[in-house]
Amino acid sequence: MKKQTQRVVLLAVCSLFFYAGNAQVKIGDNPTTIDTSAMLDVESTTQGFLPPRMSTTQRNAISNPPAGLTLFNTTVKCLQWFDGGFWIDGCGGAQEAAPNANLTAATVTYQGTSVIGTTGIGYNGEAVPAASTITVELTNSSTNAQTYGLIATDPTTGLSYTATGTIAGSASGVSVVLNPNTAVMPDFSSGVITMALTGTSSTLNLVPRIDVKSIATSDPDWTYQDVSYGTQIWMDRNLGARRVATAITDVYSYGNHYQWGRPADGHEITVWNGTSHTAGRGLEATTATLATTDAPAHSDFITTNSSPYDWRSDNNNNRWATSSQGPCPAGYHVPTNTEWNTADVAALGSGNGTNGASTTGWDNNTETYESALKLPSAGLRRRINGLLNSQGAYGFYWSSTVHVTRTRYLYFYSTGAYTSSDDRANGFAVRCLKD
Repeated sequence: MKKQTQRVVLLAVCSLFFYAGNAQVKIGDNPTTIDTSAMLDVESTTQGFLPPRMSTTQRNAISNPPAGLTLFNTTVKCLQWFDGGFWIDGCGGAQEAAPNANLTAATVTYQGTSVIGTTGIGYNGEAVPAASTITVELTNSSTNAQTYGLIATDPTTGLSYTATGTIAGSASGVSVVLNPNTAVMPDFSSGVITMALTGTSSTLNLVPRIDVKSIATSDPDWTYQDVSYGTQIWMDRNLGARRVATAITDVYSYGNHYQWGRPADGHEITVWNGTSHTAGRGLEATTATLATTDAPAHSDFITTNSSPYDWRSDNNNNRWATSSQGPCPAGYHVPTNTEWNTADVAALGSGNGTNGASTTGWDNNTETYESALKLPSAGLRRRINGLLNSQGAYGFYWSSTVHVTRTRYLYFYSTGAYTSSDDRANGFAVRCLKD
């Protein structure tokens, strides 16, 4: 049997040389034709090419793999090839670095650009900024200089961080900056991403965080639908919400927080900690300088702790009271106090909430969410410091109706739901009503 196998191999090798014209080789049913652009031309309609198969551990035992080495990784079940520094994964482009036994990595530092903190490297629905780098300290135990290829990848989002270079012999604690690729984070992803750093003999995880950001209504990715409620037709989500609420505490449904009567100039965009989904602030900075016009020439959130607690210097009653479209798309407007109360009346006997049919309209934030409007408890942005507060517990939704120096709004929480009035410098959610 062994001699027969050897003869088969020998015949195959002889066949290759027999058909090797101009150093080209053809394997297949019709060996007389060959693609002139190929050194090796394999043709078959019944069989495939079978590369070497091995686990990640076996692959990593290959000493100094040459660029172009190709195999099938049985651990991740993907075809992989070595590009001289990294193992490239054919299943979506994820990569691994070949380990260098002389190198160890430690001490991770994040230079994230999220407004929530430096461990926050980016936001849902967006590419991680190039400035959101990650630094590790590299040590070389060899007396000889070593080339390195470091990479950490997340197969779920496609995010990767890489660095290549040379480290001097016996060098210790050398700062190496890893740069992100341009992968766009999924719209509904957030929180810590655990990414194993490969390319050294040490075990080290990078743990950057993706934070949650509302979306500008001018963004082409922002969409909405209509929903009927009683005699009214409402937008099915808050302005700036990425989706219809799936829960009272659905952070992706909170949307933007507008100061009353102010246009969509960027002040309304809000950001939440991607892990807690509660702590947060606005994307832009704050300023204590009151505006003198209805359209400030900046996107800062205007803070105040002085009566009448308005972001405008003259507390005028125009703004959304006379131009009720406000930040809503054409054909929609910020609802009046009466229109909010009409929606509340529509809840009468509708069976909202867990206690059966309501006798007083909406009674709490469970019923506002369980209604066709799916109103989440989006909290507010405080006029004192610009921080987000009460997300997941309280809902604050502007109306266009003024009340002396304040404005009426819809307010709900675990044991109540009603309209009241509040300070115009606060940032509340907006749900638009069709004209």
